[in-house]
Amino acid sequence: MTRLPLTLSLLLPLVAACELKGVTLTGDTEDAPSTGDASGNGSNDPSATTAIDPTGETTDLTTGNDTFEGTTGEPPVTGAVDILFVIDNSGSMARHQSLLASSMPALLSDLDGVNLRIAVTTTDTGNPRCPAAQNTPEGGKFVLRSCVAAAAEGEFVFNGQDFSSACTNKCALSELTITPTATALDPDPKPRAWLERTGSDLNVTADLVDALACALPQGVAGCGFESPLQAMAMALAQATSPDSPTNYGFLRPGADLRIVIVTDEADCSYDPEFDEIFTGNKAFWSDPNAPAPTSAVCFNAGVSCVGAGPTYASCESADFDSTATMTSDPEQAVLHPVSKYVQILQDIQATKTGGATVSLVAIAGVPSGFETGNVPLTYADDPDPVQQDLFGIGPGCVSPTDETVVAIPPTRMLDVAEALGTPQFFSICEGSFDAAMIAAGAAP
Repeated sequence: MTRLPLTLSLLLPLVAACELKGVTLTGDTEDAPSTGDASGNGSNDPSATTAIDPTGETTDLTTGNDTFEGTTGEPPVTGAVDILFVIDNSGSMARHQSLLASSMPALLSDLDGVNLRIAVTTTDTGNPRCPAAQNTPEGGKFVLRSCVAAAAEGEFVFNGQDFSSACTNKCALSELTITPTATALDPDPKPRAWLERTGSDLNVTADLVDALACALPQGVAGCGFESPLQAMAMALAQATSPDSPTNYGFLRPGADLRIVIVTDEADCSYDPEFDEIFTGNKAFWSDPNAPAPTSAVCFNAGVSCVGAGPTYASCESADFDSTATMTSDPEQAVLHPVSKYVQILQDIQATKTGGATVSLVAIAGVPSGFETGNVPLTYADDPDPVQQDLFGIGPGCVSPTDETVVAIPPTRMLDVAEALGTPQFFSICEGSFDAAMIAAGAAP
């Protein structure tokens, strides 16, 4: 999230796009999904209220009524790693995506000879402010294509500015040629929507570092109300659904699952039953007289802080109902409760064999050194009233070399990670993401 001039900042909630960037697979593509139609930026109409149901047509693992079924039938495998990247593709992410692409050698540095599957989705699961009539979100679907192709379709344009260099400075491949492979759940060989290495064999006709540098940048035309936790849940649900042409068969019981979230804003994984909080219900808006909400809704609807401010003793995830009253009933929470995402990951952990683990790594709005446990995350109101109005809280980090590069504390994601063990959260304001990728790519 980059600090912007006032006139541009106030457009952020209105111009984010929610586009389904489909999977472009070349080679034997008879059974491969086709590329979605990119239509540029989203609506500027603040009255647009069409919501996307985050559950889509897949099993909803966030309702509390369903349990994760796991990946039955997969032959025993140990010492393997499945990595799911959930990448923010909103308007402020060009710098961060470029740095991520540069850190692919670090990701693979400790994984030499390890069997890998690496998939990518975005934080875009839809929102009433990102009209489905114009754009459709990924909704957890895996995206595999060269960012050069995405740039050609306008996916790196935000507010009239072209950020294609975030891709083209790192990626020299105009397309990714994918070799058909089989999985235990789907023995019919076909091009998969993920990158895979088995032994010395790759399913892509390119060096893996080069392929990842092209596959990870997802553009800046995505919805500005980011939902990384819901995107993660949807992606994992689809990985066990035969109805998903992109995700099915990705997970392996004997492989470590590493989830890597890259975002500069607060999680906004809302329950579509309460999508009114982005339209007519202004209980969580910074300014009830404004014509449209800002990203502050996401922080206000999911986090509770202790103290009167401007600096808070602590802040933690909390469930609020549609009247902005704290609730103990998860069915009344306007944002999906953090506990449901914890349960999803714990259910997946229960399916793991051979000592395989589930972990969450994030590059987000925490200060440099947070990952060591020596630098705390401080919560304070932003002294700039415009920025406070936009995000509901001051930044969790600020770039040491560019004060316009800031990021919001990732409270809800942190609480999920803490439930799994020691959080591995790294600052998105740093000038290199190598440390985070080394953590994500630790040998199993």
